[in-house]
Amino acid sequence: MKKIFLSALAAAMILAVMTGSSFAEGNYWDKWQKTISLDMFPDCGINVLGAGGDDILQATVDIYCGVKPGGYVGYVNPKVIDIYKKKGKKYPDGKTAVLVFKKIGAAFTTDHKDGQPIYDVVAIKDGKSIASKEAGHPLNPATCAKCHVGFNDICKKLGYLCGNRM
Repeated sequence: MKKIFLSALAAAMILAVMTGSSFAEGNYWDKWQKTISLDMFPDCGINVLGAGGDDILQATVDIYCGVKPGGYVGYVNPKVIDIYKKKGKKYPDGKTAVLVFKKIGAAFTTDHKDGQPIYDVVAIKDGKSIASKEAGHPLNPATCAKCHVGFNDICKKLGYLCGNRM
């Protein structure tokens, strides 16, 4: 009986180590403030405007509805959280915000350089870029940029961070 218990305990410990190591230890955003989240991404073709969504959320759904399993959590760098909360538009150079799609292992990042956003898509596992170079692809940073300059410059007025504010 003791052997069975110890074997089960060892297996559980190995599983815990394997599961924990599947994501990079200490992603830079892990201690940042959570700002927005969506547990499950709506299916393609769903109109979110009637459910309180805005044009930006609708465009996001239209682009990323095929991400299954969906859901995301947004984080903002604590160094700029006051700018974010005040709906400011001038962010200092550096890492600004991240939208994490944990279930698919990807994070959409926004940095700022000289007042302009720099978008990327990185693997949560190792932090390396997995951005597509294919024009129009949802994981191409140019797709992010195109959307973030649309909608009557709403995102631009918010320093290119479009998420609902706290």
